[in-house]
Amino acid sequence: DARVPVEIIFGQAANDVFVVRVAGNVLGSECLGSLDFAVEQLGTVRLLGVLGHTGCGAVTAAVDAFLVPSTYLGIAANLPLQSIVAGLLAPVRAAFHALHEAHGDAVASLPGYRAAVIDLSVTLNAALVAAVLRRNYQARLGNELGVAYGVYNLASRSVGAPNPAAEGDVWLSGLFDPPNDEAGFAGLATRLARSRFVTALLG
Repeated sequence: DARVPVEIIFGQAANDVFVVRVAGNVLGSECLGSLDFAVEQLGTVRLLGVLGHTGCGAVTAAVDAFLVPSTYLGIAANLPLQSIVAGLLAPVRAAFHALHEAHGDAVASLPGYRAAVIDLSVTLNAALVAAVLRRNYQARLGNELGVAYGVYNLASRSVGAPNPAAEGDVWLSGLFDPPNDEAGFAGLATRLARSRFVTALLG
């Protein structure tokens, strides 16, 4: 959104990057059409980057709908919003299960539980969308086009992801390769749920 000026964060001039903005990083037909145009018509695109951001409002709406299903009624009546939230429920569910697997069911009573589900969902959604894009474009272009994901941390103002390692910085800067398959995605979810970044959010 407006808090994530893509050209500025990556140190690029106007028109150096082709930016497609969509709430929640969901892959609707218009978004995919824009990406296809950039990849197939411009001839200069070598990397697709899926960039989420912490505290995402669309992901927050999906998390709230998942945690308190009765709130989904208001969303369901708004069909455009419903399509965005529905597209986010898979990574939200993955974040929910990873947190409970990593910390036990008592995790839901911790003060920062909702915030942890939100920011874990943001990262998992970016990774999932990047994995889908890689499968889509590798079938046509092989390895000519790279695909990576990252999250813009609004607090630290850096692009990266939670560091799953027990040592080093809590937040790893950079862009990352998406998981290759379902097992890789599940493993990523579990590692991130145990990360010091997510654990600190739980409080």
